[in-house]
Amino acid sequence: MSKGRSVVLVLTGCFNPPQMMHLRCLEIARDALRQQNITVLGGLISPVHDDYRRHKKTLIGYKDRRAMAELACQDSDWVQCSTWEGNQPTWTPTLQVLEALQNQSRELYGDPSVSTTLVCGADLLESFSVPGLWEEEDIENIVGNHGLVVIRRAGSDPDKFIFGHDTLYKYRTNIKIAYEPINNDVSSTAVRRLVSRGLSIRYLVPDRVMEYVERNRLYKPT
Repeated sequence: MSKGRSVVLVLTGCFNPPQMMHLRCLEIARDALRQQNITVLGGLISPVHDDYRRHKKTLIGYKDRRAMAELACQDSDWVQCSTWEGNQPTWTPTLQVLEALQNQSRELYGDPSVSTTLVCGADLLESFSVPGLWEEEDIENIVGNHGLVVIRRAGSDPDKFIFGHDTLYKYRTNIKIAYEPINNDVSSTAVRRLVSRGLSIRYLVPDRVMEYVERNRLYKPT
């Protein structure tokens, strides 16, 4: 990634529910890019469309996930929830999401050079090698034109994976590996499981998200 760029960080996903590590990933990514003299103008959380239920049976409705994502962002002065992806008629590939949010960001900041950069974990990075999951052209455009910030967690080796993947290796200078110095295994799956067992999720999710989950009785056994 070249110095002097201005970017908007984009974190896509289910956010079912949004939890502290989602927000933490954006903070880690911003720190990593700032160290390279890249200006981070903002961050966007983009909850996936309801059509993604065909892959994730546990996915609750977009209305609730969007509401929780908006609540999760309320205490941030630079991260917002984007509703573009979830409001489309159907599921939208990640590349198209990045392009649409990039166009919005360029208009918002009045700067045609602003680009969106995808923030992801090593699991998403490694999914690039799953046959039929990604279009090769999309991978090339995402990494080549937008760039990636990969959050490395304990047990993952994104450098090794990038070396073994032709497209990622080709654009390796557009991939920033950001290290989380504090081990944190919080996941939305674990949060849902705690709720289903009647246990507390305080300090794992923002308080407003916890209150929304409780008020709407989400993730309770049927």
